[in-house]
Amino acid sequence: MRMQISEMTREDIPSVAAIERLIFSMPWSESGFLSSLLSPDTLYLCVRTDEGQVIGYCGFLQSFDEADITNVAVHPDYRCRGIAYAMLNELMKRGRERDVHRYTLEVRVSNEQAVRLYDRLGFVSVGVRKNFYEKPREDAVIMWTGQG
Repeated sequence: MRMQISEMTREDIPSVAAIERLIFSMPWSESGFLSSLLSPDTLYLCVRTDEGQVIGYCGFLQSFDEADITNVAVHPDYRCRGIAYAMLNELMKRGRERDVHRYTLEVRVSNEQAVRLYDRLGFVSVGVRKNFYEKPREDAVIMWTGQG
């Protein structure tokens, strides 16, 4: 399958929010995505099939030369195909163009597949945020990378 990675647009938000509701117990709303998308300190990408269907998205909030990766999601029907790896590589490449040199994120301690993905991208675990997630309540692994 071929895929296209490009910046998220307003028109993508309904599809992104649908994936968000499908995957997460406390999903972001369409208005939350729109508000973030309109901020000059953010960058959001979407992955599309050749037919234009949004199948994944990711984004960050930049603060000087650091960025917090706020969202990473791939539709369940398209997982285990290298999509998350490709889109995060592209996100970090575009971040370098904006002078981002360090990235951080939180991930559920039980999400071993995501932790392995972030390891492959050069992230390292630096601590735990207790009870960071709700529904179900769970700790988050804090990860950082100096990749840039």
